[in-house]
Amino acid sequence: MKRRTVITSGAVAGAAATIGAASATPAHAFAADHLTAAERTNARRPETIAARRLIFGVENVDSRTGLLPTDRIVISWITNSSFAVAVAGRVVLLDTFITRLEVTPGRTPFVIKDLVDVAPSAVLIGHGHSDHAENAAYLAGKTGATLYASEETCGVLRSDFERIGEDPVIQNDPVARFPRDASLNLVSVTAAGSVPGTQVLRLKFLEPFAQVVAFRHLHSIATPPDPTYPRNTLIPPDGVLPVDPRDAALFPVGVPLRPSDPPVRGQMNLRTGGGAGGPVAIFYNITLRTGSHFSLGWQDTIGALREGKGSAWPDGTPADGKRITDILERLAPLDFFSAAVGTANFLNNGLRDLIDYQQALRARIFVPNHQTTGGSDVGETKAVMHYAIYLQQLRNMGIPESEWPDIRWTLDPADYLKPIAFDVSRPDTTTHQRRLAQLRHFDKFPYAETRAPLP
Repeated sequence: MKRRTVITSGAVAGAAATIGAASATPAHAFAADHLTAAERTNARRPETIAARRLIFGVENVDSRTGLLPTDRIVISWITNSSFAVAVAGRVVLLDTFITRLEVTPGRTPFVIKDLVDVAPSAVLIGHGHSDHAENAAYLAGKTGATLYASEETCGVLRSDFERIGEDPVIQNDPVARFPRDASLNLVSVTAAGSVPGTQVLRLKFLEPFAQVVAFRHLHSIATPPDPTYPRNTLIPPDGVLPVDPRDAALFPVGVPLRPSDPPVRGQMNLRTGGGAGGPVAIFYNITLRTGSHFSLGWQDTIGALREGKGSAWPDGTPADGKRITDILERLAPLDFFSAAVGTANFLNNGLRDLIDYQQALRARIFVPNHQTTGGSDVGETKAVMHYAIYLQQLRNMGIPESEWPDIRWTLDPADYLKPIAFDVSRPDTTTHQRRLAQLRHFDKFPYAETRAPLP
């Protein structure tokens, strides 16, 4: 049975509220006046209705029109650092890599076609490594969704799109192939080679309902052990967390979507080249302009703010970290924050860098990501160990429990496609004035879409 959780705006504010099974969404919440005719037509397709109900829950999708509620934000974990978000009646994908993506549903309970059929309007890529940006060019080309990434990653995604468009295995398949008029709508977020935290941009795709802010931050990197707090003793001496040996028998491996040698029917090569954009990291924030002014922050890697270093910025200084921290503090307090628990600094400094981001943002609700694919510190079945390590890190760093967020830890695969829905219709008196000031501040920055288009 699927768990469906609804949290009212009062709960987000820390007030008493009922948390439980979602009640039926009123018909008026499925408004469509702001959608284009094409969006309304796509939403009505039986395959789109089915995919949206699978990913966002039957209670959050109009069974007749396929429309999504405008009085809620619905967030669904789709493995690793990837999420599907329903906001202002549109679908946004945060990263597109899917752990153990197979040709039929298995341990991961959906297939690539479900992500096509959910009809995203936008795709946001946190950084260009394959365990984040794989599938992105295909999904954007197949659906027409606008694809946002660093300028370095955009160049790689353009090459991915061209390769996929010339792949006869994909383009000769009547279901998998691109539409005849397929194109890639790329928007670069920050200029190539720019200094992290010096270029803040807005993205237009949710206007006038929400302000979307993006800026370059730091990819994870190993730094020398920090002597200001005890080592996290739950981390093994080699930094490698074991995999539950029972998992292979409980969830037998199926046919991977990635082509094997020799390839078999149904497989497709949707990989990304990675390249220069691999470690270039972008932080994204979505803040509603009305109602509760709900604010969501998401990043898929955590750099060393204290040292100001990241794997794409190895010679950074504390001043670089301070500049990024200043932006994060302008966004505080976040209602919902999701960040990576997988980090290259795991062995030396545990989850210190995650806690530093979290403290700057004063997150109310925290949901982890980058748990199921990555380095030796992450992988399927390791989430419980990460949870214990995260709690110990908070204690080791002396963070009082009064400053801890509401921790919504996720366990794979049980929490895949288990959406959390937030009622965002009512004002939040505890953050209203600060949120208005935040919106005014970031409205001073230019839109990424107004920059010169990529060739």
